[in-house]
Amino acid sequence: MLTGVKLLVEGLARGLSATIGVTMLAAYAQGLKDGEALQWLHEQGWGVQDDEASVRAHVDFIGTRTFLVGRNWQTTTAVNTDADSYDPDLVHVCFVVKGCLFLQAGGETTEEVPAPYFFTYSARRPVRISAVDPYSCLFLGIPRERYVELAWVESQAPGPFLTTSRFRKVLIASLNASFESQIKEGQVGFHSWRRGVEDLLLATLADTNVRQSTNGQSPRDLHLARAHHLIEENFRDPAFSVRVLARDLNISLSQLHRIFADESNSVGVFIRRLRVERARTLLRSSDNSKSDRYRIAQESGFRSMRTMRRLLSQESAERKPAGD
Repeated sequence: MLTGVKLLVEGLARGLSATIGVTMLAAYAQGLKDGEALQWLHEQGWGVQDDEASVRAHVDFIGTRTFLVGRNWQTTTAVNTDADSYDPDLVHVCFVVKGCLFLQAGGETTEEVPAPYFFTYSARRPVRISAVDPYSCLFLGIPRERYVELAWVESQAPGPFLTTSRFRKVLIASLNASFESQIKEGQVGFHSWRRGVEDLLLATLADTNVRQSTNGQSPRDLHLARAHHLIEENFRDPAFSVRVLARDLNISLSQLHRIFADESNSVGVFIRRLRVERARTLLRSSDNSKSDRYRIAQESGFRSMRTMRRLLSQESAERKPAGD
């Protein structure tokens, strides 16, 4: 974290600028908005430039001198990270949760970073970030020594990267719950919680295609890869649907169906089959009680037992060889 660093804060509102002295010790903040949120981002080395009449932002974070986790939402901005403001011993990972960012490191080409991709940065590898639409992300900064078996996190920074690990969803849920619970340094269990967060991050990164990049991919291939990732991550949620998937991809339903046109299954069938297969797996160890069947339906992504039974029967009929 920062100690006694003077930073120029611009873009809190049109025409406002100020020089501030920052002393960040163990800290917790929830619900910083607009000017306060942007000031905090500046304190972390994020040189936010105002691309609109005003920038709107919201930040939650939990931090110490050697550890930082946070989440933020921002409107259209351009962000230049300031390498001199970073703790030189921290390496940061930023998961894009909603929307899309554009990323540039040094004189390299600009990379598109849509959800659910992530990127990394540090004092050694600062980045420039911009967005043309509102976006939200989760970010973590932990000591470099923790990445001893994952050297690519910094050496191949900034990415973007895409992880196939199911720990990603666990990590994001855990961080969101931590912000809502107002975890603070000094409370009983804080250091165990911190270690758990770091371990979850490392488990997520361990199952990552380190050479994944959005450059060189056609728009269809990029959308298809993101669609498969979001489906695998969310099909167990009964509220997840083809319409929700299109919304999360920021494309129309007709576009989504065209993307899957050359696949062996339509997007709806693909989601349904994942749910059916999960239900079959869980039913093998079920006690066959009504309450257990209801639980399985919910955990497989079905809104009701009736829907689960109907689709299981339909799938069995489709699998049955002709003439039987």
